[in-house]
Amino acid sequence: MEKINALDTEVFYWINQHHCTLADYVLYTFTHHWMWVLVLVAIFVWAVAKDKKMWWAVLLGIALCFLLADRISVLCFKDVFQRLRPCHALPDVRMIFGMGCGGQYGFVSSHAANSFALAIFLTLWCGKKMKIKAIPYIAFTWAILTSYSRPYLGKHYPGDIICGALLGLLLGCLVYLIVNYVFTKVSYNKVTAEHKL
Repeated sequence: MEKINALDTEVFYWINQHHCTLADYVLYTFTHHWMWVLVLVAIFVWAVAKDKKMWWAVLLGIALCFLLADRISVLCFKDVFQRLRPCHALPDVRMIFGMGCGGQYGFVSSHAANSFALAIFLTLWCGKKMKIKAIPYIAFTWAILTSYSRPYLGKHYPGDIICGALLGLLLGCLVYLIVNYVFTKVSYNKVTAEHKL
């Protein structure tokens, strides 16, 4: 465990200390919640334009991804493991634009869990089921940039990001299965009711 922590710290410093002005602005932007809203609204509108019957399934999936990934990352990981964020635990952590450190604990990254849960759900639902081929590329590029921004901005160790991303992928797949089951049930019941009429 000591070797893993040492490697995690070494990689964190490498990411945190290697920077340029353009990357500062790009990654600072990707870490903010308004950017999440912009990306998700754009994907939602795109999905609705493609198939108006599926709007509620896309919305349900996005809501469940946020609910599960955010709560589980905090209640089952941060509150249990209580691993201090690097900006609370290490010296010489580079913080930009006067950003604060945030909450005390960082394992696992909620940003990574949320973004990867959404990315895999949107890939499976919008990319695979709705045949919107560009969605997987957009969703995973956004998730990767958002996740990379966390050690870059001094908020998380790379290990926090990797574990958060794995948690997010698992939860996103689970949400897809739930939404697909509900959508199939609702569609079946609707067709059955129309036949009875």
